[in-house]
Amino acid sequence: MFQLHDRTAKIPALLALGGALALVCALALTAAPLALAADAPKAGQEANERNFYEVLEDVLADFEYDLKNGNVNGLKDLAIRNIAMSENVPPSFRSHLELLVTERILKTTKVRVVQCLPCRARKTALNGDQVVVTSAETNPTELSRIAKTSAIENFLDLAFSYQPRGMVLSMTISSPESGSIIWSRSYNSEMTRANAFRRGIDYTQTDEARKQTEYAPSVQYRGILYYLFQPNIGGTTGTLGAGFRMMERYDNRRKEVGFEVDYFKDSSTLVGSTVPAAGTVNLYGGFNLTLLFQHGWNFFGEEENYNKVRGGLVVGLGGTYASGFLGGLARAQYEWRLGKHYAVSTTLGYRPESTAFLNTTAVGDVSGLEFGIGINILY
Repeated sequence: MFQLHDRTAKIPALLALGGALALVCALALTAAPLALAADAPKAGQEANERNFYEVLEDVLADFEYDLKNGNVNGLKDLAIRNIAMSENVPPSFRSHLELLVTERILKTTKVRVVQCLPCRARKTALNGDQVVVTSAETNPTELSRIAKTSAIENFLDLAFSYQPRGMVLSMTISSPESGSIIWSRSYNSEMTRANAFRRGIDYTQTDEARKQTEYAPSVQYRGILYYLFQPNIGGTTGTLGAGFRMMERYDNRRKEVGFEVDYFKDSSTLVGSTVPAAGTVNLYGGFNLTLLFQHGWNFFGEEENYNKVRGGLVVGLGGTYASGFLGGLARAQYEWRLGKHYAVSTTLGYRPESTAFLNTTAVGDVSGLEFGIGINILY
């Protein structure tokens, strides 16, 4: 009898130990999805892990960026209808994700978001000895009726998938009347900030554009060293030039607008003293100044990668002032950007015919093409 009592006394202790082990395992399993590896660990190096919600913020930032730039179609009296989740995500996250998406839409746009409770409601009916459960999700006629009574123009469906290496958020906007898809896109965390640094992309340049609702100007300066062949009085002159350009970037850095000022010097006067003949004028032998208003297009796609050569086209319109001369100039430049701070540019310009004067006497006309190359440093 005492032996039986001793064995039964051990049962509560064993149950308590088993419950503690189960609690530890449950906490480990639920805590695992909260960290997302951004890179595979190397030998002798710990894995670089990012928080689950940091990666989710990057995915939602891509969606917010599309909202700001008008890349999402069908944004009118919207209602979130279905939210599909992967099996390893807790069901409670469904409501949280719906609130996050709704917050981005309301914060970025003026779209009215309608809460559609009848869309997710289920009806139960007795058909003979069978119980039939129906849902509006599988009944297009019922969905169209609900949309009309609730003043809903379009439905938004979400699908969220989470894996240890990343997450994918897919969105689809469809019409309740025809059922046709108006807009659809998937946002992958491996195509955002988590993967941008590995591809050599300076993500900080686009980060502010994604998070600010108002336009934030970005001004870029550069110094230029030219060697150009310039039309001069009676011929063409090889010149060395120094330029300074100030351009304001817009359209997510794909376009630029600003000014450039240049000074040119006849290269032959730099290697020895030459005395011009009486009655002749060298536009680039003394003080001269070129001022251009310019517009540029950068050809590097959605994201600028400093590990690749990028192209750019700049078109300018202005003129040149020298002693006794004032003439117009139209210039086009194509450049190749190398790294982050350097570029090589080719220049082709045209000077319409203008007259140069010495005191008050006309000494000749200036007209023709300018061409050459330039070395740029951007800062």
